[in-house]
Amino acid sequence: MINIKSKILLTFSLLLFYSCMEPNIEDLWSYEISSSFETNGFARDISINNDTVFIAAGQSGVQVWDLNSMSLIKSFFGYYEGGSFLEFEDVALIEYNKINNLLFVTESNKDVMIFNYDSEDSLRYRNTIMSARTKDFISFANGKDEFVMYSADNDDGMKWGIYGLDTTNLFGIEFIEWTPSAGGEIYTPGKPTGIDSDGAFRVSMTVDQIGVEIFSLDSLGSDPMLLGRVNTAGNALAVKLVQDGVFVACDNAGAVYVPNEAFLINYDIYPFAQDLTVNSISVKDDIAILSLGSKGISVYDISDPKNPIDKGIFPVGYTYSVKFWNDSILICTREGLQILNLKL
Repeated sequence: MINIKSKILLTFSLLLFYSCMEPNIEDLWSYEISSSFETNGFARDISINNDTVFIAAGQSGVQVWDLNSMSLIKSFFGYYEGGSFLEFEDVALIEYNKINNLLFVTESNKDVMIFNYDSEDSLRYRNTIMSARTKDFISFANGKDEFVMYSADNDDGMKWGIYGLDTTNLFGIEFIEWTPSAGGEIYTPGKPTGIDSDGAFRVSMTVDQIGVEIFSLDSLGSDPMLLGRVNTAGNALAVKLVQDGVFVACDNAGAVYVPNEAFLINYDIYPFAQDLTVNSISVKDDIAILSLGSKGISVYDISDPKNPIDKGIFPVGYTYSVKFWNDSILICTREGLQILNLKL
């Protein structure tokens, strides 16, 4: 009789334990897809300017859309260089510089191309900068006719430079390029994969198996100085700077929050989503959106960054990256661009 009671008690305890492991459905958030944009090619990356979005559309080149009307403004399958038309092969990264009307475009594992874009019909090639193994980059306008760029060079480390407009006239032909006035390269062990900066005081870079690094800036355009490096689990692929630290996408090891102190002293770091494969991460206020490739996206409440709370996995298609737009989320997928609204 005692054995029977013990077995019943053990069974009840196990059932109670495993039931506690199940997520509380009432605590999960839900979502709705309000709009979808068919880009034909894979929507790999975007840059937002007010209600206009520039899309790196893979083999479909560069596309410009109006987010409110859901209309395609212009599609560029290639560009003219030296009188020849060159088709884009596979556009992977894109960024718009509003002050100087520039569009920075990178194809997979290639350098950064600079285009002038100041109307709906014109995409004028200027020149290329950075490295043929550029994995990620971020830039900031430093006034009219000047910008600063930081890039994760998969060969050598971090590249950075201050670029100014250089216009010359030779035999009646006008040549317009963006040339460096300062810059350099900072060696790092491992293979840089992602980069982010606040454009004022800090730059952070992921270095695959090595982890994540953080650099200080005296000002925009000054030499970045390495403050520290933190080893993370898995392969560090992408980073997002926040005020008190960084969030890192760690491939098949999920994600991790690294406080600023951890780069200076032996301080705890805070992994989460460890059962997921995370390719990129985007953060706004108390919400983190994780890109999961074929599984879609995962959403976390990061009001306490040291204890992120799982708010659901949304199967929205094969996802490359996400960005916030007003109160909505723009999702780059193989099926195109989607606008998602969270229901908290």
